[in-house]
Amino acid sequence: MLIAKNEIYARHGYIFKNEDLYNYFMGCIWYSPTCDSTDFDDNIFNEYEKENLEILSDLDTY
Repeated sequence: MLIAKNEIYARHGYIFKNEDLYNYFMGCIWYSPTCDSTDFDDNIFNEYEKENLEILSDLDTY
């Protein structure tokens, strides 16, 4: 779940503070880290990404 949820952020250039996540996504050819957490705005997500994040968060609580 952790990778799936964070991939949505990664696709928008989120720069991860978590070293493991950062290293994982740096291994993806499509990942282009451009926005740190202080500048990142969740409003960038489209309706499908928002819904997927909600579903993944709900599944993560089980």
